[in-house]
Amino acid sequence: MTVTLWQKWLFRSFVWLALTATGVQTYASDCGSIPTPYSANYAVTRGDDEDGLMQVVLERTGEDTFSYRMDTRVKWGVFDALIEQQSIFRWQNGAVFPGSYRSKQKVSIYQRSETVDFNWDSMKATGTKKRSDFELELQPGMQDKLTVYLVLARALCEGENPIEVNVVSGPRLKPHSYHLQATETLDTALGQLQVSHIRRGSPDEDQQTDLWLAGEVRFLPIEMVYRDDDEVNRMRLIDISFDNQ
Repeated sequence: MTVTLWQKWLFRSFVWLALTATGVQTYASDCGSIPTPYSANYAVTRGDDEDGLMQVVLERTGEDTFSYRMDTRVKWGVFDALIEQQSIFRWQNGAVFPGSYRSKQKVSIYQRSETVDFNWDSMKATGTKKRSDFELELQPGMQDKLTVYLVLARALCEGENPIEVNVVSGPRLKPHSYHLQATETLDTALGQLQVSHIRRGSPDEDQQTDLWLAGEVRFLPIEMVYRDDDEVNRMRLIDISFDNQ
C-alpha cells in the first residue's frame, strides 16, 4: 500500500481529534478534586459522512493512579483505520503527573507507534517515535498528548484564559495555547447544553481545533472540529456514563 500525502494528513487529523476528545473535565465544583472515572462514545465524521466511532475511558487503577484510554476506529476509503492511545498518570496535590504514554496507529499495512516515559525523579522524559529514540528535560507541569486535556479542563473550570500547556510530542516540546471564544447554547445528543467554546490556532493558520465543553457534564467536550486546510473533521458526543452515577 502506498500512503499518499492526503492519507497522511487525514491520519494526523483523526489522531488530533482523538486527542482533543480526552479534554474531559472530570472535576467537581471546586475544579481540583480527583478525576471521576467515566466512559464516553463519539461519532466521527469527515465532511457530511459519518466515518467511525471513538471510545474514551478513564479508569482508576490505584489510590492516586489512573489509566486513560482512547480507541478510534474509522473508515478511510476501503481501509479500516485503528488508533489506540493510553496514558498512565498519577494525581498528586491536585495536579496531573504523566507516567507513560503509548500510541499505536494502523491503516492497512501502514503502521506508526510512539512511546514516552516520564521520570519525575530525574526530571527526564525518554521514548521512541518513528523508530528513533529521544530524551527531553522535564519541567514542572509538562504533559503527554492525553493528560494535557485534563489540565486544560481544570484550567477552564477555574476561568483561565488563555490556557497555556507544554506537551511532550516525540523529541519536541510543543506549546499548546487555547483561547475562549464564547459561551453558547448547543443542541446535543444530551439535549440543549450551555457550553464554553475554546480554540487552538487562528483562522489564518493551516490547522485549527475548536472544542465545545459543557459544565453540566463536568466540562466534557460535547463537540470538536478539526480543520486542516480544506479538510474538516468533526466529533460529536453520543453518550457518557460516570462510575459514581
